Amino acid sequence: MSNISWILGPKPEDMPETWKLRISQLFKQETGESYTDSTFRMLQIPEWNGNRLLINHQDYPHPKSLIGVLWSKQIFDDRVRIVALVIEKQYQGQGLGTKVIKELFTTSREIERNTIQLEVRVSNLRAQKFYQRFGLNIQQTIDNYYADEDGYMMVGTV
Repeated sequence: MSNISWILGPKPEDMPETWKLRISQLFKQETGESYTDSTFRMLQIPEWNGNRLLINHQDYPHPKSLIGVLWSKQIFDDRVRIVALVIEKQYQGQGLGTKVIKELFTTSREIERNTIQLEVRVSNLRAQKFYQRFGLNIQQTIDNYYADEDGYMMVGTV
C-alpha cells in the first residue's frame, strides 16, 4: 500500500476528460450512481483541501491510477458537506477511508467548520456504520433523494 495515497484534487470540471470518465466509472461501479459532465458542473465542487483523489502511484498518470475520490465543500458558516466519497472495492477495508475522513475533520477544524454533513442511501448500511464511527448520525430521511431510493442526512461535529 506504500504506492497508494490521497492527494489534493482539482475541481472536477478542471480534470481531463479521461479522468472524469474514470470517476464516472468508479461511481457507477461502486455506488450505482451515474455521474456525467452536467453532474460535475452541478455539484460545484471548489478547489480546496477538502477534495482528495486516491491514487495508485504505480499507474500514475494513467486514469486507471485513480482508485478513490473525496469531494466536499464548505456550506453555511459552520459546516462542511461531504458530497461524495468512493473507494474502489478491492481497496476498501484498508483504512484509506478512515485516513481521508480524519484529514477532512482536521481541515474542517482549521477553517472553523465544526459540523460535517452528508447524504447516504437508506440501504447503504456499510457506509452508515462507517460514518457513525466518526460521530455522524442520521438526522433525517430525505424522500426520493436518489433516483431509486430515499436517503438519510447524516450530521456530526468534528
